[in-house]
Amino acid sequence: MNILTSTSLVVAIAGTGFVAVQGIWAEDRLPSGLSPSKIVTGEVAQVEGEFHMAKGPEGDVTLDIVDKSYVITSQTGKEVRLELDDHTKIQNRVNPGDKVEAKISSRGHTLSVTRLDR
Repeated sequence: MNILTSTSLVVAIAGTGFVAVQGIWAEDRLPSGLSPSKIVTGEVAQVEGEFHMAKGPEGDVTLDIVDKSYVITSQTGKEVRLELDDHTKIQNRVNPGDKVEAKISSRGHTLSVTRLDR
């Protein structure tokens, strides 16, 4: 293979990688109305998390609840596991039986969970 062909191949591969990274970056920066995410609505079947004893600001002992995931049954009957992290927006903690709407990114990250009125 001559040097010109090798150089062209390297430039093409690097350019493809750059375009792929730019596509991911652009997806993360899209306004929320244009983001390629999906909405799942359903009923909470299970809440998984951790419980910790903690001291409140006044020194009293409190129970700190940290939800790690929700399993919901969608309107189509499919169970969907929503993994939660520090970036997931949750306005109110949910319990089994609550109806929720979850926004999930195109990469499967749970962006937000909103409890719906019954």
